[in-house]
Amino acid sequence: MIVRNEEGRLARAVESVRGVADEVVVTDTGSTDGTAALAERLGARVTHFEWCDDFAAARNACAAAARGEWILWLDGDERLKPGSGGALVAELWAKNVIAYQMLREEFVSEDAGEPIGEMHVMRLMRRDLPLRFVGRIHEHPSPWPVDLALRTGRRVHLSSARLQHWGYTAERLPEKCARAARLCEMELRERPGQLYYLIELARALLQINTAESVTAAEGPLREATAIMLSHRDDPTPPMPLVSGLIEQLLAIRESRAVDVDGLLELAGRWFPRNVPLVWATARVRCEREEWGEAERLLRRLIEMIRSGDHDRFAPFDPRLREDAPFNLGVCLVRRAALDEAEAVFAGLVGSARRGADAQRNLEAIRSLRRRFGA
Repeated sequence: MIVRNEEGRLARAVESVRGVADEVVVTDTGSTDGTAALAERLGARVTHFEWCDDFAAARNACAAAARGEWILWLDGDERLKPGSGGALVAELWAKNVIAYQMLREEFVSEDAGEPIGEMHVMRLMRRDLPLRFVGRIHEHPSPWPVDLALRTGRRVHLSSARLQHWGYTAERLPEKCARAARLCEMELRERPGQLYYLIELARALLQINTAESVTAAEGPLREATAIMLSHRDDPTPPMPLVSGLIEQLLAIRESRAVDVDGLLELAGRWFPRNVPLVWATARVRCEREEWGEAERLLRRLIEMIRSGDHDRFAPFDPRLREDAPFNLGVCLVRRAALDEAEAVFAGLVGSARRGADAQRNLEAIRSLRRRFGA
């Protein structure tokens, strides 16, 4: 773990691997609270790293202090999900496996009972692999373990163990976005043209959401879009994060300067199971009053959420569980399918968020029936 001022969260992370990890290495990058002392009390071996605005450098220094055959790396705002330890230890005996991806559950508040979604992260790998972490922020191993496995005839598996993450709670989001924007800019100055960091820079600036930051996001958005469109004829996207770029372009007014139909085609072809992007494309279809296509997308979206058969690289807002059926009801009214629309809205009447709106729509349907007949 690399940490800084995580005194309030550190115990949860360290205790989550108690009895699983043979050692815990905590590299402190300049805490001004009691983080380092707490880590020692928890039994961790504490090292220190002078912060230089480079998460990869800190992560490499921490990994160099490890002595185990395998490395699991965590952040201070993460933990191994309770009950996952046994499965994780058992998986380390698998032959010819060099690394594991893990599902990480995303939480938006400390008191949230349910995650907003989950995503794949590469977090467990053999220590002797010929790779290092790269990237001033959102650091990642290079070469990528999947590519390394393909070259060497070995494998990367998906672990049945899970992580949990509280990184983007409301109180921490402004600070994290400001830091992300600054470090992405530094990364791009040193290594220009990286699609991943152009998308992350634009996302951070848009989340900061000031007039200056929104204006500043236009440059990386344009550059990232040009790179993405150079791959438009490829059967697969250049990277999963492109889904977020398409979503951003569909959401902001400036995206109308882009070929929206082209974006919709790419979204459907590259990311048919990406919940946030299917929602974004359904919204565009509604804006265009293309009710049939919007209905098709919303039905697919509702089924993906219900069954869990969706892209795990893209967490989604849990409010979609109500918003998607509500918008489906609106589409059904527009298509004069009043019986089904009535059933959809009736199912939402008990919702604290959507109940009042659903009731108003039910009253509107009854008014239509009285006016035009059953």
